[in-house]
Amino acid sequence: MNRLFEKYLCCGGEYIGETTFIVDDLVCRYCKDMVAKLVNSINGVSRVNINIPERTVNVAYDSRITDAYVIQMTLLKAGYKTVEEPGKIY
Repeated sequence: MNRLFEKYLCCGGEYIGETTFIVDDLVCRYCKDMVAKLVNSINGVSRVNINIPERTVNVAYDSRITDAYVIQMTLLKAGYKTVEEPGKIY
């Protein structure tokens, strides 16, 4: 799986994954709103934080339901051409 890290909470059996993407096309409020809507529509996503100046999208999700690859592919299919995780070489 393609994610920065995933932490598992032992109490209650919750599986929380978290990843951050750099999205070069993220340049305006409209883009921010569209990315938030897209990512929030993915089953299992619990939180989306978007930083326009840094062009980052941070997502928390239930790793039993989805993963970073699904989030990345959703953004790519929506037309955001450069989506990468910081520190990853593609």
